[in-house]
Amino acid sequence: MRRIVVCAVAAAAIGLQCGGQRAFAAAAEPTAAEYVIRWNIRDGGPATLNAVLAIMRSRATRDRTFKVDYYDLPPALAAPPGYSVILRRRVEDGVGAEITWKLRGDAALADWTCPLRNAKESKAEADVAFQGADTLARTFSYSCTSDGPEAAAAELSATLRPCTATVTRKVAGPLKLEEWRFPGDVVIIDVSMGAPNTPAAVGVFRTRIAQPLFAAGVVPLSESKADLGSRCK
Repeated sequence: MRRIVVCAVAAAAIGLQCGGQRAFAAAAEPTAAEYVIRWNIRDGGPATLNAVLAIMRSRATRDRTFKVDYYDLPPALAAPPGYSVILRRRVEDGVGAEITWKLRGDAALADWTCPLRNAKESKAEADVAFQGADTLARTFSYSCTSDGPEAAAAELSATLRPCTATVTRKVAGPLKLEEWRFPGDVVIIDVSMGAPNTPAAVGVFRTRIAQPLFAAGVVPLSESKADLGSRCK
């Protein structure tokens, strides 16, 4: 990882090929953001995606279902200071499997590198999680996605964790609603919206999404889905 990070620092432009990796220059802060509220249904609030849609007075597209797993990475693949590395596999029936590498931390990166070969997608965004009506947890994530999870995992010496989550997704306009079922009968609902990284977008999500859900009894989780996936058995 040290070679990867040093290579990224040396990259002068977006898309520079660097030792088989792809290096990206990043803005002071990503211009895109994902606004999210998630909760464990045992703690209260709507217990199904349809119940959430009723509160939002929205209709959704057809369901999509995924199987999601996370990997353990060798200690040598250290993240930049203040950052963690997440490696995730997602499998959708009839579509195939993909693998996503993600860096997540508490400060924007000046540059970063995707270690996946033939990455088909890359993304940089602020992650804004609502912990209360006026309490936000703000982090930054940089990710890339590729087909062929087995080959990528082998190249990174990654080991699949013994935990699979089943994810059901509905989309309602700009909203993405997901139900995550982890082993042990743990059910997490995650409601998110992609939008510009602006105070105005924070206000829209707070007023139209977060406040109605808090009024319906939602107790927000501080943990990410990757955190939950790393502990389940």
